[in-house]
Amino acid sequence: MATFGQTAPATITGAVVDGNKTPVPGASIQFKNLENGMTYKATSGPIGNYSLAQVPPGKYELSVSSFGFKPYERKDIVVQPGQTLRLDVPMGDFISLDTLGEDRAGIGRLVLTRPQPPAGPAPRTAEGKPDLSGLWYGPLPAGGDQAELLPWAEALVKERFDHNLKDSPNARCLPFNVTPVNVFFLNRLIQTKDLLVTILEYDIPGYRQIYLDGRGHPKDLESSWTGHSIGKWDGDTLVIETAGLNDKTWLGEANPHTDKLKVITRLRRLDLGHLEIENTFEDPGSMKKPWIVKGVATLAPATEEIAEFICNENNQDVEHLVGK
Repeated sequence: MATFGQTAPATITGAVVDGNKTPVPGASIQFKNLENGMTYKATSGPIGNYSLAQVPPGKYELSVSSFGFKPYERKDIVVQPGQTLRLDVPMGDFISLDTLGEDRAGIGRLVLTRPQPPAGPAPRTAEGKPDLSGLWYGPLPAGGDQAELLPWAEALVKERFDHNLKDSPNARCLPFNVTPVNVFFLNRLIQTKDLLVTILEYDIPGYRQIYLDGRGHPKDLESSWTGHSIGKWDGDTLVIETAGLNDKTWLGEANPHTDKLKVITRLRRLDLGHLEIENTFEDPGSMKKPWIVKGVATLAPATEEIAEFICNENNQDVEHLVGK
């Protein structure tokens, strides 16, 4: 019994909250053992709560990330055998400082007013392939695995957050999305036998062309903001490879990348109302291993429309962006 007492696992619990003590749901929580590198992961629930069970004793580092917040880190946490340890996470202020129209409550209301997607089987094209066409609400930002960055990239992420993301490309009306389908906002997919076109609600330039006719990437492919995309079918999954990207965009909120970046996007229509999206970011110049982000888009009603997005016309961000 004495031996068991020395090795009994612990339980870690807590709540993730913002600067106003409001719960932060969907935060990605990682507890890393500093001695053997083992990680234990969780996602905060609707009221910000989380729990990690069966955590062996030892020294740990806690890291938490959530869309719109500066990453949280706490090091040198000592976990005792059999302990129930409470670790609350103060994420600080939301990036927009809850400015009216960009506040978390307002954004939350937009999500809660989304209608339920229709039920039914996934439609197919005349060629027998799943038809991805439709107007889709993009997947919601949520907790998940964090990118494992090389030291120089980790340092740059910290620097960017320390400067309040003042150099973010989207704040200066530059292209900011490297995937064919946007997160959160509306996306219209138009599929033909040889081409898939996506029209993105909140994006610059606001469209992508994915070639399905069997061509490869050009041998003399020059780097660009949105790259060159080709797709092929793997059963009922469309696998899209985007290459030829420059190094000027940011991944996620602040992750840098090099021009070696490739993005593999897998689209699978689960049924009439759901589109599964998986993006794999591969960049040996900035990441220790590929970073995978998953989500599910839902079909929007035909009455929804993608509005015109002219960023330069009303860009009021720059004058308010102040770093250290």
